[in-house]
Amino acid sequence: MEEKRLKVLKGMKGASQTRIRESLRRLQTLFGATSVKLSTEDAAMSFEQIRRWRAICQDIIPVVVKIGGPNARNDIKQLINLEVEGLIAPMVESVYGLDNYVDALKDYTTPMRFETLDKHINIETAVALENLDKILNSESIQFIDEITIGRKDLSKSMNCGLEDSNLTQAVKEAVEKIRFKGIPVSIGGGINIHSIDDVLKQIKPQKFNTRLITFDVNTNKTYQKSVFEALNFEVLALKNDHSMGFISREEESCRTKEIQERLN
Repeated sequence: MEEKRLKVLKGMKGASQTRIRESLRRLQTLFGATSVKLSTEDAAMSFEQIRRWRAICQDIIPVVVKIGGPNARNDIKQLINLEVEGLIAPMVESVYGLDNYVDALKDYTTPMRFETLDKHINIETAVALENLDKILNSESIQFIDEITIGRKDLSKSMNCGLEDSNLTQAVKEAVEKIRFKGIPVSIGGGINIHSIDDVLKQIKPQKFNTRLITFDVNTNKTYQKSVFEALNFEVLALKNDHSMGFISREEESCRTKEIQERLN
C-alpha cells in the first residue's frame, strides 16, 4: 500500500505533495479536522482524481466520498476498490432512498468491509425534512454512522436564504432529532469565518464541514481559525487539481473567487 501511494504521489505537479500533506496534518492536529470530504456528485470528481487524493491523505486523515446518489452503484463499486474510509449518500429523502443506499453498499462489500466502512447520508431538501422522522425510525438507520444537514441546498429547497430564521429553526430541530437518535450529526453549506461560531452556538451539531474538511465541534472552542485554515487548504487543493489536469483554469478561478469571498 505504501509503495502504491508513493508511486501516485511521484507524479504530482504544481502545489507540492509535501505542502498539501503538511496542511492536512496541521488541520487535523491543531484544528480538530476528522476527514477529507471528496465528491463525485457536486464536485464531479473522477475516480482517478479521488485515487490521487486518497494517496495524498494516506496515513494522515480519513477520506470519505459523496457519491452520485443513494443508489449510485458504479460509484460505490469503484470507491470501495479505492479503499476510501467512508461514503456519503446525498439527497436521501425517504426510507426507500435510505434502503436503496444500504442495499447497494451490502452488494459491493464483504460483511467485514460493510461493518468498517463509515456510512453517511445527507439530509438537504424540504422533502427530506418532512420525512425525517420516518427515516430515523427505519430499520436501515441502524447502519448509518453520521448524518449531514446540507444547509445550502436545504435553503434553496425552502426558497430562503442561509441566514433566514426559518432555515435555522428547521436545521436546529433536525439536529435535535438526529442527536436524540444517537447518530452523530454534521452541518455544512455556506460555512464562512464570520458566522461559524454563531451558527454552531444556535444549532449545536457535533460536527461541521466546509466543502472539503470536516471538523469535530467542541463547545469550549471557537472555529474562525479552523474555517480559515480549511478554506485556504481548499484553495491549495484547487491549484493542485488544476495542475494535474483534473479541473480547468476557469473552474479553479471561479471556485477560488468564491472561497476568497468567504475568507474576506
